[in-house]
Amino acid sequence: MRKCFLSALAVSVVALACIPAMANDTSSLAAFVQSCKDDAKGCHSMTLGAIISARNAKYGCIPRDLSDEKAAEKLLDWLKDTANPNPKYQKEALVDLMWTGVDELWPCKK
Repeated sequence: MRKCFLSALAVSVVALACIPAMANDTSSLAAFVQSCKDDAKGCHSMTLGAIISARNAKYGCIPRDLSDEKAAEKLLDWLKDTANPNPKYQKEALVDLMWTGVDELWPCKK
């Protein structure tokens, strides 16, 4: 599981680094959410990259019938509406929060 997570993390970092809309400020969750007001398409691209990375790494339990685009929208909404106002997430790195969002939105049954 750890090897799978680390490879998924590496894939997501590469995917996020390759997105042309990196004008988005990813220094913090609050900065990212603020930048989404000016570049909604870029924000969606970043969350889409995280969803694709999670699926490729078989991380989380995103339903198969949920499109990557819809899952990215749900993840972006979670970042904006749930994580951003919650003080417990304020110091967490944005990439980590995307993985946390996948876990929160689509938890795997144990």
